Amino acid sequence: MPDTQHSKIGAQAVARSEESLPEWIDVFALCADATRMKILVAVHAAPDASVSQLATATGLSANTVTQALATLYKAGVMEVRADGRFRRWALTHPEVHKLLHQMQAPHSTLHPEH
Repeated sequence: MPDTQHSKIGAQAVARSEESLPEWIDVFALCADATRMKILVAVHAAPDASVSQLATATGLSANTVTQALATLYKAGVMEVRADGRFRRWALTHPEVHKLLHQMQAPHSTLHPEH
């Protein structure tokens, strides 16, 4: 006979999480790509980095970084601002930020206190 208490508790947990599951699935899908994850870690440590700075930090080509940033921007994870001839990138998605903290992504003196 199956343990109904375990089934009931598990079903209650799923029901309580049901509303947030789609957003977390999207977050995990975005972060499942090694290129995007490297960029997220670099931006987390050094917000307002340019494409060339991110390319240097991650060891990726500027074209690869630009393509990954476009994906992250379209997903609402990053924001961009003009700074002369540069575009500066910053992480804006709170769940991705939480995930980076969970994986112990480092901060730097460039990262705002929170």
